[in-house]
Amino acid sequence: MIRPMLLLTILLILTSFRSYLAGAPDPGLISVNQGLLTGNSSNTGVEPMGDFQSLTIPLKRVGKLFLIEARVGDQTGNFVFDTGASSLVLNHTYFRKGLWEVDAKTCGITGSAEKLYQTRVPRIDISDLYFENVPADVISLKHIENRRGVKILGLFGLNLFRDMEIVIDVNRSELRLHRIDRSGKRIGAEADTLKTTLISPIKEVDGVVFMPANIGGKSAIFCLDTGAEANVLSSSSSKKVLNTVTITSGADLTGSGRGQMEVMYGTMNDFTLCGQQLHPMQTIIANLDALAMAYKYPISGVLGFAFFEKGVVCINLVKKELWMCLTREQPSGVNDILTAYHLILPLITISFANA
Repeated sequence: MIRPMLLLTILLILTSFRSYLAGAPDPGLISVNQGLLTGNSSNTGVEPMGDFQSLTIPLKRVGKLFLIEARVGDQTGNFVFDTGASSLVLNHTYFRKGLWEVDAKTCGITGSAEKLYQTRVPRIDISDLYFENVPADVISLKHIENRRGVKILGLFGLNLFRDMEIVIDVNRSELRLHRIDRSGKRIGAEADTLKTTLISPIKEVDGVVFMPANIGGKSAIFCLDTGAEANVLSSSSSKKVLNTVTITSGADLTGSGRGQMEVMYGTMNDFTLCGQQLHPMQTIIANLDALAMAYKYPISGVLGFAFFEKGVVCINLVKKELWMCLTREQPSGVNDILTAYHLILPLITISFANA
């Protein structure tokens, strides 16, 4: 059996995508962990532990990828912070004991299949925060390490932090966590002094967060993904939506065993969130049909680094809302996006047939 799953990639193809469909997109900046036998937090009883009410964790930057330093057993190293994934994932290169094989395989767009394992981690320490008896999926993440030249022990999905309010401050390279009560209110923590620009409703589906937006006057649903090094817009969007994108360039890139694939990228000019129009953002246009199937939820696109760098983003899964303080309105440079494309495997086929 092959189950759909996209762990992370587009900018540098950070993970594998398990798909029923040949030719499904595997953008290195999209991450999703769907249909697994395990989950975290409220799904499995894993709770955040430690003597703190609020905690600031440094986010290390490798390109447009966010890393958190943590300790698992006798190993200390980097984990990718990825809100587009729901579970904990370990790198099979460094975790080989106490595994059991799952009746499923990861399958990338190139058609190659890889075994999927699972295990339980006795303890994970992240600064003053720790978790015990955490279920985890185990696959090879060597493609991340090879592309970025940095040792990666694994991937932290959103469920590890779901029982806390999550504040992502890209420009200060910080992840701030606040304990909350059953109503979603912070426990004993001072309110942020930052001025809230907008508050948006969000929906969680299997540990992945989705948010409504508006492009060119059309309603759209986006996945929030800190593991995405670029924004992605579905090529199946209406012609009116696609016409809001200024195409910067297209390229034929050569992938492993896949021949040449066409990639289009440009600027998303008419993106509105809760009545607030955001400054144009660099984006990729890709076929996301397979990703929507993996998520089991219709999506118009993915909001990655270009969105998070706009300001401070706070996610509260109990209140089912996201608030944002816009602090930056300067879009990423075209050269940054171009560099990103040359780091990924070209897994994206552009088609306007459904426009």
